[in-house]
Amino acid sequence: MFKLAPDELVKLAPQLKSYLRNPDPTWPDLGEAAAFLRSDLGVSKSLWGEACVAMGRERAAIAIAIVSTKDPTHFRTSAGGYFHGMVTKAKAGHLYLDRTLWGMRRANEPRPSAKTGSGAGRGGRSVERSWN
Repeated sequence: MFKLAPDELVKLAPQLKSYLRNPDPTWPDLGEAAAFLRSDLGVSKSLWGEACVAMGRERAAIAIAIVSTKDPTHFRTSAGGYFHGMVTKAKAGHLYLDRTLWGMRRANEPRPSAKTGSGAGRGGRSVERSWN
């Protein structure tokens, strides 16, 4: 697992913020917040407990945070069903939260704005010119 600060997870999964008691959360704070969020996502208490045993409370909190970022149309059945699949993968050693988090980081990076006018090439990319 790569490094992930608690505040970065809140930025990547902003739904967690409303469940936090502290504006500067720690991992235990996030675990507690995720335990409440899981209920609103339709994840049973027993499945949450199973996830905490299978992947640890921090990773279970990350997994719930990831689920909270998905559009409801993303799920075949429900957010709870999706999370169940994540737990099943974790038990089999095939859950790669780091890949998902990298994708979320990239998706949240500011996009360079397209330049227009003088110096802009095809596709809005800036073209460096030599004036020798």
